[in-house]
Amino acid sequence: MKPCLLLSGFIGRVGRKSMSSRVDFTMGFNTRGLASKKAHANGYRIYVLGDFSGRRDAEWSQRNIKRIDSDTFEQVMTQIRPTLDLDSGVTLHFESIEDFHPDAWFNKIRILADLLELKKALSNPKTAAQAAAKIQSFNQTDPNQNISPQTQQVDVETEADTLQRLLGKAPEPKTDKADTVERLIERVVSPYITKDVSSQYQALIDVIEKTVSQFLRTLLQRQDFKSLESLWRATEALVNEEYADEQCFFLVDISQAELMAAVNEGGSEFKQRLLAHVQLDDEGRDVLLVGDFSFAGSAEDAELLKFLSATAKACGGCFLGAAGQSLIDSAILGESKKDGDWTRYLSEINADSVVLAYPRYLLRLPYGFKRDPIETLAFEECSEVPAQSELLWGNPALLCARALIRMTQEDSADDAVLMSDVPVFSYTLDDEPVLQPGTETLLIEAQVNALLSKGITTLIGFRQRQGVQFPIITTLADR
Repeated sequence: MKPCLLLSGFIGRVGRKSMSSRVDFTMGFNTRGLASKKAHANGYRIYVLGDFSGRRDAEWSQRNIKRIDSDTFEQVMTQIRPTLDLDSGVTLHFESIEDFHPDAWFNKIRILADLLELKKALSNPKTAAQAAAKIQSFNQTDPNQNISPQTQQVDVETEADTLQRLLGKAPEPKTDKADTVERLIERVVSPYITKDVSSQYQALIDVIEKTVSQFLRTLLQRQDFKSLESLWRATEALVNEEYADEQCFFLVDISQAELMAAVNEGGSEFKQRLLAHVQLDDEGRDVLLVGDFSFAGSAEDAELLKFLSATAKACGGCFLGAAGQSLIDSAILGESKKDGDWTRYLSEINADSVVLAYPRYLLRLPYGFKRDPIETLAFEECSEVPAQSELLWGNPALLCARALIRMTQEDSADDAVLMSDVPVFSYTLDDEPVLQPGTETLLIEAQVNALLSKGITTLIGFRQRQGVQFPIITTLADR
């Protein structure tokens, strides 16, 4: 068996003899036609591995492998029904990509619905006084109580504490009160109340909008929410790729932690199940195992990568994953990098069947007035100068799979690996416009060459135009 059946199809876009000057940042990429496309005439059989459901209510072995395409995407998503528990009695279910949008949450999360209803009442002259009186009541105390300031003990919960608890980031304090809008408003709005409530309608509306915005922002920044959204958005783009009809796509609902646990128990059940499914194909398609997984330099991750490499080789294909930042820093770009350590690492993981891509890429524009406004209220997801952690990044392995699909076509041009649909946006810094590139890390030429020399499939972003580009896609062994 060849080291990887894919090699004849994607090695050669950057010539081996030009490795010392791989990237020309002024004239574009030094690329040429593919060595052979006949091996991929039937398309790929692509298995996407990831935590699609977000649930732990069943063992991974009880979840069926799902075939999916652009026509059945929402149907399959409804069947899997990704779920996110907020640990405050609130559970979000996602049955379409639109369900990840904040506008879809206001009918699903009672706190948000009640706050918007209160805002609506404050905005209506006929109901504003009643709504303001309701808020005013939160700040009233029993005049018959005689509690001295010295002996009074108050369990104060700040706005941030309330939001963190409701979103599952902090334990709920012991209390007999339920998580209702009254409680949230009591904590957040009451400091703004004056005796003359009628003059504070707009101020109260502003406070409600601020509270809702902070709730949305906190939810969007949860790592489990981001993981679900990024995986499903990247998968949607994959099955809607231009030549997707010539491929077969399957979803394997298993998280990286679950797969690691299975590997620690031998991994035979997963491997045999996947092999049996691959053998159902009678058209001779090459196999891509695309993992929504990121690999650090740890021994545990190396063991998982070794298992996935062996599994991919047994299936007659390659495994695609992401090189984590710690692996890049320690083994390739860091000051302590050693060629001997990297060579040893590659030998341990059977590198001839592994493609590791880096860095991550931007999946969508941040919500906000200038870029992607939401309909319900004025909302800004990010700071004026966005932090990297505020943006939604995707695993480059899924983008790499899209590029491979394009590169198998007879009419593919040299820009087949230019992914022009990856968004970029601008912001202002020191009164100057700055373009946020489509990659999480903007690499300089020396870094690109260092990564390519180690076999890392490198994704390059730009400061002056939209999109991202792969100069070459190759296994770790071909360096």
